[in-house]
Amino acid sequence: MKRFLLVLFLLVSGCSPSVSPLYRDFEVRPVTETEPASLDAIEAALEEAGWEPADTNPPGGIATEMRTLRHWGLYRVVVMLEAVPVGERYVRLFIHPYRKYITGGRGKIPYLNTSLRRSILPDIREAFERRGLIAVGTPMERDKVKASNF
Repeated sequence: MKRFLLVLFLLVSGCSPSVSPLYRDFEVRPVTETEPASLDAIEAALEEAGWEPADTNPPGGIATEMRTLRHWGLYRVVVMLEAVPVGERYVRLFIHPYRKYITGGRGKIPYLNTSLRRSILPDIREAFERRGLIAVGTPMERDKVKASNF
């Protein structure tokens, strides 16, 4: 019985999805000495990556309109982004994914799976880097880098 449970545990853990938090951090590195990244630069980067800025924005940040990424028959996956400066050195990009069901209901997706990350992050990362915003990832990713440097 113990062997069966061990094999079952290994099978289930091997099939679990790769998930990560619903945000990414970017370090602000000025493109020139006199021009640090601004909200206008963040908005331009989001537009360049294919995200339409929303009419209403959070205080001191930029939000995008909902964008459909997937159609799965009974529901579709839609995503909205918010970019908010954190002090003068960082910008945090919040990712808000939802399932919109054909019945009209909506449910928040609590994590980013690999598929969503590949659909969202590469274009944004490139557009942000052109404007002096360098991806530093999530705290978990930064901890892995620190641990590997020891």
